[in-house]
Amino acid sequence: ALKRADVGFAMGVAGTQIAKDACDIVLLDDNFASIVVAAKWGRNVYASISKFLQFQLTVNIVAVSLAIIGSIVFQESPIAAVQMLWVNLIMDSLASLALSTEPPSEELLARP
Repeated sequence: ALKRADVGFAMGVAGTQIAKDACDIVLLDDNFASIVVAAKWGRNVYASISKFLQFQLTVNIVAVSLAIIGSIVFQESPIAAVQMLWVNLIMDSLASLALSTEPPSEELLARP
């Protein structure tokens, strides 16, 4: 049953070694509340990745649009390639730091 489940849980202290080998996640403290905490943090990671990708797509679409429209209007790109890479590096770093430090909330458990 543990192998056929989407995610199999086993108890770390009271569980058998066979169950630990067959499962995906071992609860080290034998506390079912740990499952809720793990689900909350897992959903928080998924939500943070989704927000980061949405932010990056928005920033990159604006940068490409600016380069294309500027090159059509002014016959050259208003932003050099090095400037575009620098802006992208700064935006990636700050966005990943901001979204990775966001703590999980209780609303994440209400999602399907």
